[in-house]
Amino acid sequence: MIKKIPIEDLKAGMYVSALQKGGDVDMLSFMNSILIKDETEIKKLKSKGYLSACIVEDDPRTLPLKTPQKDRPASSGTEAERLPLETTGATSAGPPPVVESFAPYAAPVAKAVPSLAGDAVDFNEELRDAREVRDEAEELVRCFMESVRAGEEIETDRVNETVGKMVSSIFRNQDALTSLSRLKSFDDYTFAHSVNVCILSLTLGRHMGFSEEALHNLGVGAILHDIGKMLVPETILKKPGSLSDAEFREMKRHTELGGDMLRKTKDITDESRRVALHHHEKFDGSGYQDRLSGEDIHLFARIATVADVYDAMTSNRVYQKGMLPEAALKKMYLMRGTHFDPELVERLVRSLGIYPIGSFVELSTGELAVVRMPNHEHPLQPRVLIFSRKDKTPCEKRIEVDLKGEIGRWIIAARDPGPLKPVIDRIMAEAEGLSFAS
Repeated sequence: MIKKIPIEDLKAGMYVSALQKGGDVDMLSFMNSILIKDETEIKKLKSKGYLSACIVEDDPRTLPLKTPQKDRPASSGTEAERLPLETTGATSAGPPPVVESFAPYAAPVAKAVPSLAGDAVDFNEELRDAREVRDEAEELVRCFMESVRAGEEIETDRVNETVGKMVSSIFRNQDALTSLSRLKSFDDYTFAHSVNVCILSLTLGRHMGFSEEALHNLGVGAILHDIGKMLVPETILKKPGSLSDAEFREMKRHTELGGDMLRKTKDITDESRRVALHHHEKFDGSGYQDRLSGEDIHLFARIATVADVYDAMTSNRVYQKGMLPEAALKKMYLMRGTHFDPELVERLVRSLGIYPIGSFVELSTGELAVVRMPNHEHPLQPRVLIFSRKDKTPCEKRIEVDLKGEIGRWIIAARDPGPLKPVIDRIMAEAEGLSFAS
């Protein structure tokens, strides 16, 4: 049972599962309980504005350190608040239950997650091939969108060939190609977006244990999901300001136009076509074109919807600054069951990690780091490269740390890299042997 106590009642030796400043949105939760080693750590938490801490009452490591009720001063206030919980499905030896408002960080999935331990190729080894495949995919999207705009047919042989290479990469190592979805091009958003939606859709499909054939059909649909936009007048498509009601109705027709085009295109399966037709349907039936809901929306379309919105939220556009991945995942989690299939949002969290590769994070120690590798079983505890000391001075040498094995270090927040973005890019390039574009 989790118990919330005032930060003043926190004692050295207790194991904390969550910290809270104000409302639930200000709650910081941990996959595994964190040991409070001394009074200095408690003072540091107080200085950061935390008002409450959540401890696991029946944790054998914490019980001996609890203050007996009779010793509590009479003025200590009312009985501690009990929090609504959502269990992780773990045994008593596993992680503690997680506060409901932060459940995405330990949310169970409806079906067993296939083991990812069997990746045939090392991450860094696959990364070079994955980069080539991604570049090829972006050029492919550019070509077929220009062809459709010119009234020409899509080269489906080329589409199938490129998507086949992407599927093969995902099977060799899930994280290599997925990590490249973080590459955003402001000038070429339309092309990069279609590629990223394809990559993220394949990541989800891989995480769900899809066969190679199923992944291929999903990938084809995802990379072609916005093809109908090439049939929308450019004056609407590239309008810098808000669309009028009439213009927005025309813009929404891109799903219908895309679906019709793919129905007439050779070697495109009906499963792939449904991605283009229904990727703007919502799980509660409030989307378009056909106002489908729940499982009436094809699974591939539901997957592409999650991928589409996540990439759009985290991309810089003319009219908006992209959100940090952590913030986007939180927002999408709150929209599960309305906009999105709940299971698919939870799987997105599991497959990407709360802090995807390349995320700039601050640790509880005050150190600054960049995420090197996700932890699929414990999304809050990735492997990181520490590049700045507690006093924010640069480290002479990058320190690679697996947070799963750390007791005194954890991520307190993702940060906007701002002027540090070139530093982050350089660190990732050095670590992965690639030159990343900003």
